[in-house]
Amino acid sequence: MKVSDKDVERGKLTEKKKKSSSRGNSLSNLFRHSGCVDYLLLLGGIVLSAASGALLPFNSLIFEGITNVLMDGESTWQNGTFHYESFSAGIRHYCLSYFLLGVFMFLCTYLSNACFYTMAERRLYCIRKNLLKSVLRQDASWFDQNTVGGLTQKMSSGIEKIKDGIGDKIGVLVGGVATFISGVLLGFYMCWQLTLVMLITVPLQLGSMYMTAKHLNRATKNEMSAYSNAGGMANEVIAGIRTVIAFNAQPFEISRYGALLAEARKMGVRKSIVLALCSAIPLVLMFVLMAGAFWYGAILTSYGVATSGTTFGVFWAVILGTRRLGEAAPHMGAITGARLAINDIFKVIDNEPEINCTKKTGRRPEKINGKLNFDNVQFTYPTRPDVKVLKGVSFEVNPGETVALVGHSGCGKSTSIGLLMRFYNQCAGTIKLDGAPIEEYNIEWLRSTIGIVQQEPIIFLASVAENVRMGDNSITDTDIEEACRQANAHDFINKLSEGYNTQIGAGAVQLSGGQKQRVAIARAIVRKPQILLLDEATSALDTESERMVQHALEKASQGRTTLCIAHRLSTIRNANKILVFDQGLIAERGNHEQLIRLNGIYASMVRAQEIERAKEDTTEDDSIEEDHLSISRKMSTSEDEVRRSKTLLRDSTRVSQSMLSVTSQVPDWEMESAREEMIEEGAMEASMMDIFRFAKPEKWNIVIALVFTLIRGVTWPAFSVVYGQLFKVFAEGGENLPYNAFISSLWFLLLAVTSGVTTFISGSLLGKTGETMSSRLRLDVFKNIMQQDASYFDDPKHNVGSLTSRLATDSQNVQAAIDHRLAEVLNGIISLFAGIAVAFWFGWSMAPIGLVTALLLVIAQSSVAQYLKYRGPKDMDSAIEASRIVTESISNWRTVQALTKQEYMYKAFTVASKAPRHRAFVKGLWQSLSFALAGSFFLWNFAIAYMFGLWLISNGWTTPFSVFQVIEALNMASMSVMMAASYFPEYVRARISAGIMFTMIRQKSHIDNRGLTGEKPLIRGNIQMRGVYFAYPNRRRQLILNNFNMTANFGQTVALVGPSGCGKSTSIQLIERYYDAICGSVMIDDNDIRDISVKHLRDNIALVGQEPTLFNLSIKENITYGLENVSQEQIEKAATLANIHSFVMNLPEGYDTSVGASGGRLSGGQKQRIAIARAIVRDPKILLLDEATSALDSESEKVVQEALDKARLGRTCVVIAHRLSTIQNADKIIVCRNGKAIEEGTHQTLLARRGLYYRLVEKQST
Repeated sequence: MKVSDKDVERGKLTEKKKKSSSRGNSLSNLFRHSGCVDYLLLLGGIVLSAASGALLPFNSLIFEGITNVLMDGESTWQNGTFHYESFSAGIRHYCLSYFLLGVFMFLCTYLSNACFYTMAERRLYCIRKNLLKSVLRQDASWFDQNTVGGLTQKMSSGIEKIKDGIGDKIGVLVGGVATFISGVLLGFYMCWQLTLVMLITVPLQLGSMYMTAKHLNRATKNEMSAYSNAGGMANEVIAGIRTVIAFNAQPFEISRYGALLAEARKMGVRKSIVLALCSAIPLVLMFVLMAGAFWYGAILTSYGVATSGTTFGVFWAVILGTRRLGEAAPHMGAITGARLAINDIFKVIDNEPEINCTKKTGRRPEKINGKLNFDNVQFTYPTRPDVKVLKGVSFEVNPGETVALVGHSGCGKSTSIGLLMRFYNQCAGTIKLDGAPIEEYNIEWLRSTIGIVQQEPIIFLASVAENVRMGDNSITDTDIEEACRQANAHDFINKLSEGYNTQIGAGAVQLSGGQKQRVAIARAIVRKPQILLLDEATSALDTESERMVQHALEKASQGRTTLCIAHRLSTIRNANKILVFDQGLIAERGNHEQLIRLNGIYASMVRAQEIERAKEDTTEDDSIEEDHLSISRKMSTSEDEVRRSKTLLRDSTRVSQSMLSVTSQVPDWEMESAREEMIEEGAMEASMMDIFRFAKPEKWNIVIALVFTLIRGVTWPAFSVVYGQLFKVFAEGGENLPYNAFISSLWFLLLAVTSGVTTFISGSLLGKTGETMSSRLRLDVFKNIMQQDASYFDDPKHNVGSLTSRLATDSQNVQAAIDHRLAEVLNGIISLFAGIAVAFWFGWSMAPIGLVTALLLVIAQSSVAQYLKYRGPKDMDSAIEASRIVTESISNWRTVQALTKQEYMYKAFTVASKAPRHRAFVKGLWQSLSFALAGSFFLWNFAIAYMFGLWLISNGWTTPFSVFQVIEALNMASMSVMMAASYFPEYVRARISAGIMFTMIRQKSHIDNRGLTGEKPLIRGNIQMRGVYFAYPNRRRQLILNNFNMTANFGQTVALVGPSGCGKSTSIQLIERYYDAICGSVMIDDNDIRDISVKHLRDNIALVGQEPTLFNLSIKENITYGLENVSQEQIEKAATLANIHSFVMNLPEGYDTSVGASGGRLSGGQKQRIAIARAIVRDPKILLLDEATSALDSESEKVVQEALDKARLGRTCVVIAHRLSTIQNADKIIVCRNGKAIEEGTHQTLLARRGLYYRLVEKQST
């Protein structure tokens, strides 16, 4: 495929090919690639859900009949004409009806749920497969824009959302609509007049729901934006925490965060009031509706238009229909969420990559020579279109030649290899293989003729043999052994516990870097590649491993075209040709001797590496240090690896859990990962008492709210009593029926007022309490974060993201334990006990049967739950393999594509998914059983209870009225409990989050950052470090300072120089007392730094770093950061010294101009000068400058350097600089290497010594 010049103007080529929009709508996408079984399951689910929904109101029809029988029985019981046979026949008939309706409901609910679950599982399996297949065929530019974490998230929570929306939710919606239609139609059938009156109020109810939801939405939006402001501020402060600590600005930031929280709290309280109204209005409406309906029903009954039971039947039929419709409506949210997730996932599935590596088209020659030509190749990364990486690179590699690419980082070496592998397409120019542009070859064939060994080889979790076989499936065990011999790997593999069958990779036997590298080389060799690409294959290894791997590479590249990238130039001396890259162009080319003679970039790079290797007089010490360093480097990389494998493991666990969960409750993995984080933080679950203890300042609010909740909890049992009285009124009948019914209706109105007021007061008070407590919790945690020392923030689990999310999400989780949700739970519990009390009061002989049947349901439900829990671990085990394949292949997509193993991974996933898929089907059937029991058991409950009541009446132990009263009291109690039960999972989460938050509040810092303790001597500014040893707390085994010594007397400027990682910045951090030395002493004047108050010490020190941190405040506030009572005159004086005053005065708002988030509205030089003004305005005794000009262009550097020279006068100054020209005038220069000060003196004396400093200067001047 020839790429014409017209196409290659940047971005044109990609524009032409972009086809990523998802085809069709979300429903058609969901059923893409599906057979008739899926459509049948969907149809079956919908029809059966509609049937079970429509059957439910028939319960009211039976209720009408049984109520009529009971009322007749009660009135004849009272006047002594009770006829047992006809009463018994009536009750038996309706009990049988209840039982049969229960059976039909059970079957419909069970089958509809089973249909939906099975359909969902089948569709999700298909989506998972297609998603993995699609991700693995995408090109590198797509992966640049989509993170691996985001993709595994799509695989777990994205699919979880789809499952949530297409499982039982569709059934609930269809059932809700069917129940409403069926209820209204039955109402019309029983008594159209009463139904019409009740339907008038339906718009009222729905209208109130809509209005309250609208207001609630607005209040929630306001609250969220206020909290996101506070979160944004916390994020900025924690990200710049070292600056906050250095300038003692913690109190300022705490009060700033507190002010933002106060604003958010106000919004939160407003929201809780709206929420309380939302809960109260429907209750009031319902009781008012009851009052009207029963009174009107009594009038109709007195006129003979309806029977007594009809009033009860019609009321419950319409109410049930409306309630079910109202309850189904919120599930629309889950369905919308599923639609969005489907579109999101299908965008990935339908995305046609520009470079589709699975296409079958393209040339596949039998044999190639391996001649490579790069002709004027230009390239920019799609994510950084303004940075040209290759600016016209041309070179050729003859068959069998070894060509090395060298140059500094970012000069385009690895990019060239990426283009050759067709991970990207070049923007201009051509790359040819054997004279044909590589675009003409089939991509899979091209990659199979190339063997690649990267800097960090990816080893899959499999046996050694399987890892090597990833290079070529068709090879025999002998071939594997031969390849491993060539790669110098055979010996160490034989020493492993099971030789070639030993499991290696993350979570199995850990190999060292060199061993992994050699397995990767063997994997490349078995492909018998014509072209071998070595991308810094030895740079991450210690000397011993490097030697062995280098030897293996030299063997491997014999007779092959080899392109080799290396930072260590000693490894490529023997290359046929060396290309020196510089800023996207080839600056020099030739072999080693020619380039050395040229004395250009390559020669200076070789010299620089020799300098680094050059031994000082203390040869022996150094070699020991080198060993130490290589060991500690190994240690730190293995720690990084452990961290990486942990996140991979967590991702994989989430995927496997999403493959198995079928319900739409809080996903188990969310709880589990919250628990893991809690254990990582060293916390334990907090009890509810701990949370209440923390809420002690709000105790009176809680007490008042609890009193009202108590009254509210009694309203439903009270309702059942009034309801029972109404039964009596209807049973007695007579002329006074409308009047007596009117009196009972007044009781309903009283209940309406009581329940409305108590719900509103308890909800809003507890809401306000929860809001206040959560706000205080956030502030307390933030205060404690502000008081921690630097080692706390070095810990990976305390990164900026996790700390800000703790503040945002965990405090909200804890709030759930004490806000309006507490009112709901308590209301349920009180209703339960009060209901049971009412039942025993009216019929102690009748009450136990209700409790026994309820207990049966609880036992049945919990047995299913226990069984599912027992299955859980086995389910998880079955899904581990499939989820590992997903996470491993997505996170190592580059290796999978380079080895052309997309199809292999896809098939492996399909095979591994079989077991978890089967188990998920079975789990769905059990879950359906649980749902069906819950949906139909109350009908069987009624049948059993009324039959038991009949037996009691036959023995003369109770009356028809008592039977009715007891059953209704228990029915109301159970309804309240079921509503409360939905909040229980939130309590588990609240306790986990509270455990984390309380632990964070209790964590003590090693260094007292508040400076409450310690002496406050007058500081002059003499610094002395003697025999200091130091290692960072999260890398204890790696000594950064190793017997370090330095002195700086008052007024002196002392410069620290040396290669990266030699301990320069670390010594400044010890002077700032971010950390304490492990051993040795840091003295300020004659005082040990540990005895001085930290606050007092930092008040006398100012720091200007390489990248200054400014906060989203005005210029004035940034300059006076951490100080109080600074006059405008002092600010301007400091700004003038820092060469920034005139710039500020030219701004429209002068010193009140906001610098934007992280100082984003200013250039680097302007930020740096404000940071210098911030340091000068404090008039410090000690000034620390950490590479303060290294990130600037030469113009800014000159201005900033002038400002720094002025700032140094009259104070002790410790400077770190990489540009040695900036520190030539220092009073003393200390040269550091490997954590030691190895030379010190002035610029001239050090040059005269001709040691390391002399070589560093020489290196920079070339």
